[in-house]
Amino acid sequence: MKRQKDILLYKTNLNAAQARARVNRLLLSQVGSQFCAGEPEPDAIKEHWRVPILFVTPGMVVGQVGEAIINLNTLELKSCTNHKQIHEAADRLRKKHHAAIKTAFIQTGKR
Repeated sequence: MKRQKDILLYKTNLNAAQARARVNRLLLSQVGSQFCAGEPEPDAIKEHWRVPILFVTPGMVVGQVGEAIINLNTLELKSCTNHKQIHEAADRLRKKHHAAIKTAFIQTGKR
């Protein structure tokens, strides 16, 4: 019984990593390099992964700007926040956290 749970946990973790990679490929190719996939959350009832889309700068995760839905079994992209909405949310966060972003850039440069 423990072995079955370990296998299921491994498969779920592998699928989560694959779902996250799927969203990261989409973001890099179509939205921009300042965005990345967050930690996927499974929804077994609807059979999909909810993957947050994060706005990141060097040294800082600024916040969530969207979400992608990935099929739990096939890893097919079911939906994703519109690119324009992602960029608009990032602009709002950039303005709201300007001082913290600037500090994170400076700290990153000192490493």
